[in-house]
Amino acid sequence: MKIVGVNINKDKDCDGKIRNYIENVFREQNKRIKVQFYDSLIDFEKDFKDIPDIFIVLGGDGTILNAARKLASSGIPIFGVNIGHLGFLTCIEISELKKSLNKIINENYYVEDRMMLKCTYVQNKMAKVFYSLNEIVLSTGILGRIFKYRIKVNKSFYMDFKADGVIISTPTGSTAYNLSAGGPIIYPDLELISVTPLCPQGINMRTSVFDGKSSIRVCNIRSNESVMMSVDGQKPMEIYDVDCIEVSKLEYKCKLLKLNGYDYFDVLRKKIILRTTECEGDS
Repeated sequence: MKIVGVNINKDKDCDGKIRNYIENVFREQNKRIKVQFYDSLIDFEKDFKDIPDIFIVLGGDGTILNAARKLASSGIPIFGVNIGHLGFLTCIEISELKKSLNKIINENYYVEDRMMLKCTYVQNKMAKVFYSLNEIVLSTGILGRIFKYRIKVNKSFYMDFKADGVIISTPTGSTAYNLSAGGPIIYPDLELISVTPLCPQGINMRTSVFDGKSSIRVCNIRSNESVMMSVDGQKPMEIYDVDCIEVSKLEYKCKLLKLNGYDYFDVLRKKIILRTTECEGDS
């Protein structure tokens, strides 16, 4: 490993202390490793001088999701360090950074491939394309209104339903909004796409899970009013004058760097399952 890219959530490091700490740690561990800091990943492919071997991203889950979308085509492994709230997608806490960097330098890690989604639609004769590691969410823009959605799978009609919205998620995103909406937890290295209605009209409406090679189309959008779309929890955007959106597997994979000994179920239990139990209050 010769070059390491670093992206820090600026809102979490206003005074630059974390950046200085990382520089000092690398200086102590291995002076031959070049560290390149990126304040933004918007134009990453234009900005990098030398392609990093790995990318260390410090922040919460939102920061990791942003990095996954921006770095997907580069194939650079992402190592997430939590300085946010939950940090389910991150590998370590900031307090463990020094010890963990030593493991990375000594190659005590592996790279895990995660499926991503590509969302496409045509609006005003222009093709729109979005990448997602977690989910694509369509919802009403009016409180208390439900819309009718038509789902097609590989161009074949699957079902109609009325609901506040619909979540189309990856296995990685199954523990996010999908889980809150009653969807199942899906092991993250599987290649599946889940479709979960949001507050559906009808008690029998549940999540449907499809092969990752499937193309999912959500139609009837034009007939609804004020349909909003959110990608990985970003600020919703209004979808108008659109017949349908198509969601399918992205050709690129998100590569997450994990230290040897990382236990997905331990993290799931501590950060998702037990945290939910704690929120229930004392009996």
